[in-house]
This record gives sequence, structure tokens and C-alpha cells, in this order.
Amino acid sequence: MKNEKEIIEAALFAAGSAVDITRLSDLIDRPEDETSLIADGLIEEYRKRESGIEIIKSKNTEYLMQVVPEYVEYVRSFAPKELPAPVLRTLSVIAYHQPVTQSDLVRIRGNSAYSHVHDLIGMELIGSVPNGHTKLLTTTHRFAEYFGLDSADPEAIRNALKSRMEARIGVTPMYGSLLRRCGIPHVVVGAYNPSAEDLALFGDIQVLVISKGYTDKVRGNFSGEIVEIASATFDDLLESVKAIGRYGRKNDVSKVVLELEELKERYREKSRKLDAELNIKVKPASEMAARILNDLGFTISQTGVLVAPDYLGTGDITFPTHSNASADVIERIAARYDAILEGLRG
Repeated sequence: MKNEKEIIEAALFAAGSAVDITRLSDLIDRPEDETSLIADGLIEEYRKRESGIEIIKSKNTEYLMQVVPEYVEYVRSFAPKELPAPVLRTLSVIAYHQPVTQSDLVRIRGNSAYSHVHDLIGMELIGSVPNGHTKLLTTTHRFAEYFGLDSADPEAIRNALKSRMEARIGVTPMYGSLLRRCGIPHVVVGAYNPSAEDLALFGDIQVLVISKGYTDKVRGNFSGEIVEIASATFDDLLESVKAIGRYGRKNDVSKVVLELEELKERYREKSRKLDAELNIKVKPASEMAARILNDLGFTISQTGVLVAPDYLGTGDITFPTHSNASADVIERIAARYDAILEGLRG
């Protein structure tokens, strides 16, 4: 029969932070009131031992294993150093893409990565071996120990990072499908008019992906890294994938790029044939319409067929925008191009 007390003790030791009664209850599959009695018994056991470790209980029924305050100064030098956020981001890139060359890392993270690598090697969290004119970087067994991982295998580390990153990258609903296609773990958040729940999520997010031009609008609520992307045309999406690709799996990102390039060329070919047949001139009713029409290669003219997004309620031809289009961003762009080409042919 499992020993619930030892399981709770081990969980509090491994957590390194406060654990609420609900999680402990789920862990040992016992009701919360029974779990609380077991945990309270542990508190008393540690008190009677007069050891350097204690378990405390908060008003919110959270339990924390910690060093007894009078001994904190004696052991402070043994505590693991906290990694600054920029260094942690560099380490995440190494862990996720390993083995990665230092030159590629600097291209992704900038010149500050050189000093980050020096610090991480000093902490024995990464190792390096010569690789031509650069170095090849990988994580170490110390990395797995530091972050409490079961395995130092690179693939196991990537899988663990994916689950831990899930609440580290936030994205507005418009671009959720793009991040999924690129294999980027994320959480969808209402960044522009955030609810109380969205504001709470901001505390866990390190990177926020939003539409171009909205940084000032969200900066008051979010202090982390902001990545602006766009999705009016296939060219926009290619640039967007370039901006967020470093957070995804290389194979997934490559597939998305290939799909976008093929779609772009397919629609260009359709528009060339249509233009050759009908000698079409168009007049865009908005900036978005102008960008799409330019991407398709049509001649812009003040006397041309008026092309407008559906929300304007005008235009000889209209195309769908975000409010009534597919949730998938690539399908959304294809639907716009289809609506324009079909409208012009009609």
C-alpha cells in the first residue's frame, strides 16, 4: 500500500515552492480534509525533530518545505543561483535546438549570447566542443538536475520544455493557428482588451505575439518581449514565420514555409492567367486590399473595379476579414484571394 505521508514529503521537497492542498490531494488520491490531516502531521513531525528543515502551512492551505529561518544565512551560498531572464532565454534556445552552434545562437539571441554562454558553461549547465570556427553547444546532466528533469536526453528535454513553455508564449486569437502549425507551445490571450484572467496570464508569459502596430496598446499591461507579426498576405505570413520560427520545431516551421511559398506561387499563377484573359484593373478601397492586389500582381487604377474588405460594406468585390473568416490563418488568406479572383472572373 502506498505511503501517503512519504509521497507528500517527497512532493514538497521536489517542488521547491508552495503546493496547494488540491494538488497534494490529487497526488495521493485522497479527500482534501484527509490530505490536510496527513500534511499537518508532517508539520508536527518536523517540529519535533528540531531539524534545519521545516514545513509551514499558509492561510490558503498551501504547504511549503523550507530552511528554518535561523539557518538561512549559513546555507545561502549553497542555494542554486537564479538565472537572469535573458540568460534563461538563451539557455532555453540551446536546450530546445541542441546541438546548436554558437554562431547560430548569436544570430538568434544577439551578441549578448557570448557572455550568456560563458556564464552557463561556468555553471556547468551547458557544454561546448570545437566545431570548425565556432562551438557546438549542448545541455549537460547538471542541466537536468538543476531543472528537476528525469532525463538528460535532448529529446526528453525538448518535450519537457514544450510543456513548460506552454504558458511562456502568449498569442492573440488571430495567430493561434499559425503557432500551432509551427509546433510552438503557447497560450491564447486577449492582449488588447484584457480580462482579469488575461491579466493573470501576463504574469506567466515571457513572449507575446501580437499584430503589427499594437505594442503601445499592450505595453501598459505587459513588460516582456513583444513580437509583432501580420497576416494580410502570404508574404506577410512568411515574414511572420521568420519572426516566430525560432520558438518552433524546425521541421514544422519548414513545412509551413514550403506550404506558404507554394500557395503564393499558385495564386500568382491564377491571377496571371486571369489578367491575361481579361486585362483587369482594380481599385483598392483599403490598405489591406491594396496589399493583396499588389501581391496578386494586378494593375492598380482609379477607374478599376473597386475591391474592399467586407466590413466597409462597399465595393464591387468584397473579401472576408477576421470576424467572419476561418480560424486557420492560412485558410483565411486563401479565402480572401479566392473571393477576389472569383469576383473578378464573375
